[in-house]
Amino acid sequence: MRFDYKTFHIDCTARHDEDGSYYAHARITRSPGDHIGHLEVFESGELDAFASEWDAVHCARAWAIEWCDEAVA
Repeated sequence: MRFDYKTFHIDCTARHDEDGSYYAHARITRSPGDHIGHLEVFESGELDAFASEWDAVHCARAWAIEWCDEAVA
């Protein structure tokens, strides 16, 4: 799931493991702007394991939005 939120571009994915679980992950980028001279990339790491890909992606989405809200506060 890719989407833009505030000044960020977010890519949420779910890695399917051999045990059948889906692991949530988010990659957040912010393009260079007036106050930032370079591309910034933030990786969540594996957030949690879920039984479905949908649940994992939505966990990553919620985490990313919360992270972005805190980053611009």
